[in-house]
Amino acid sequence: MIQQSPAKTRSFLKAINKAAMQKCNDIAKQIEETTAAEMQRAEDEARRDGHQKIELAKNKIEMQAKKEVAAFETEKKKEIYAKRRAYQEEIFSLAAKELSEFAQSAQYQDFLEACLANISDKVGNSPTFTVAENDKAALAAIAGKYPAAAVKESKSIHIGGFTIKDSEKGLLIDETLDTRLSEQLDWFLLHCNLKIEI
Repeated sequence: MIQQSPAKTRSFLKAINKAAMQKCNDIAKQIEETTAAEMQRAEDEARRDGHQKIELAKNKIEMQAKKEVAAFETEKKKEIYAKRRAYQEEIFSLAAKELSEFAQSAQYQDFLEACLANISDKVGNSPTFTVAENDKAALAAIAGKYPAAAVKESKSIHIGGFTIKDSEKGLLIDETLDTRLSEQLDWFLLHCNLKIEI
């Protein structure tokens, strides 16, 4: 049996201890590196998940805000349309009142005669006229210019003027104040500067 000296044994044990310590240090370092890498991965994942949650929450808030803004704008537009409609009705109601007063004035007779003169070359000798009920000025003007013409009264003409139907020429002319007023509506909406902007 080989006998080793205590110095060699100590040296051998020292070398084994040193190797074991080195191995322990390597394992500890590897554990530390693995733990750090896993921690970093977990943190990155948490950050990514948190960022996604924040983005989702932000998108949800933005969508809700857009819906609320759109609903607000729609409501305001409705209010503005209603106000514009009220202004329009008030203005056209005043205009209808003024036209009704005009239809009772002496100038109305001149207006009717000018309208009849403007259409004289377009219609034949026996057209059919339609006038508002009890419109004596229109009846008188038509009788003076077209004594042979048929004349009907209509409840659909409220303010004054007349329509002419000439079956021979296939002609229908509207010279009513009612139609002239309603034709002004498009012009009014185009030029009144009551645009709807929000």
